Amino acid sequence: MSIAKDYGEYYAVCDICGEVIGPCCDFYDAVDAKKENGWLSRKDANGEWIDLCPNCQSASAAMDFGGVI
Repeated sequence: MSIAKDYGEYYAVCDICGEVIGPCCDFYDAVDAKKENGWLSRKDANGEWIDLCPNCQSASAAMDFGGVI
């Protein structure tokens, strides 16, 4: 889900725990908000991009949610 659009506003969503940043005015503001808040984008085991909030960036946190990293 990473960046979601809802009623014309954009939200960054952690793909592990569902933490949300937003609303943001546009897609690029949501990308900037992720970076400003220490989020990372990574590829999962299937090669898909996922966004991780700071709490979900450790390997142990990922394993708690199914080991998607």
